[in-house]
Parts: sequence; structure tokens; C-alpha cells
Amino acid sequence: MVLLVPAAFVAAYAQGPPPPPPAKDYFPNTWDEYSFPDGKFRIRFPQKPVESTTIDGEYKTNSVNYKGLLDYQVSYVDYGVLIDNPQKVKEMLQALKTAALNSIRPKGVQIIADREVVVDGHSGVFIHVEVGAKEVIRMQWVAAGSRLYSISTVSRKGIPQELEGKDDFEKIVVGFIGSFHIMP
Repeated sequence: MVLLVPAAFVAAYAQGPPPPPPAKDYFPNTWDEYSFPDGKFRIRFPQKPVESTTIDGEYKTNSVNYKGLLDYQVSYVDYGVLIDNPQKVKEMLQALKTAALNSIRPKGVQIIADREVVVDGHSGVFIHVEVGAKEVIRMQWVAAGSRLYSISTVSRKGIPQELEGKDDFEKIVVGFIGSFHIMP
């Protein structure tokens, strides 16, 4: 029996150290919440995101992103004109979704989910698409006041890093997109 103890110890030691724990990305309930007063929103990220701004013509797009297990991003544009007519908001969101889908359609898009959403009383639309059976994009647009927000994640399809089955990181995406809130 005394000989078995050292043998077991040597066998365990020969296997090397235990693997590192999974990335924080896998546990949305442990993420820190970040507030962006200028953008009037808050959201949880696995790690500190990076802020950037681009200008396209007369509009400035503000973005906050983090590249980890997935690519996480929130962008917004302030159009300077109140978007408050519910029918116009719905039409604008549907037109935006259609334009986005048409821009990637040549790459072989399969729509997995497409639904209207409400975030803190503001109308939005959510899509989940697979592009070329290689990439998974989940995007939600929300219109609030004069702003249009875009909350998105991008990942590879069916990669081995997925811990919880073959749902293309659904739990992580829901944790990210579901943590988006508009501040008054």
C-alpha cells in the first residue's frame, strides 16, 4: 500500500499542472458592468472594453468593444432628431435589418432568429444569423430618442472552445446583449 501512494503521486505529477480555468467570458454573471454617461447606456463586458469614434459624413459613430472569446460591441449614432413615432421606428428598424442582411447575403446567410424586442421601453429588433456556416452574428438594434444603438457579438461557428454544447455560445451572448440598458 505504501508503494501505491508514491506511484499515484508520480502519475499525477507526470500529467503536468491542471489546465487553467476557463476564461471569464464563460461566466456573464461575473462580468463587471460599465456605464457610458455620454452614450446614456450601461452594459456588462468580460473585461474592460475599448472606446472609439468614427465619423462618416455628418454622423459620428461611437463604439465600445472588447475582443475575447467572442467579439463584443456596442455602437450608437445620435441623429439629432427625435425618433418617437412608433410606426416610423418600426419601419426604420426593419429597413436597417434588411439592409444589414442584404450586405452579407452573398456570403451565404442563414437566419436563425429574427424578432422584435423592447429594451427599457424602447423598440428594437434582434437577429441571429450564420454566415457561410462559419461565422455566427447576433445583433440587436434599439431606437431611443434620437439615438440608434447596435449591440452585437460575432463568433466562429462550432469552435472547440465552447463549453456548454453546440449552441454557439448562446449563454454568453444572452448575458451580454441582455445586460444592455439605456440610462435616463
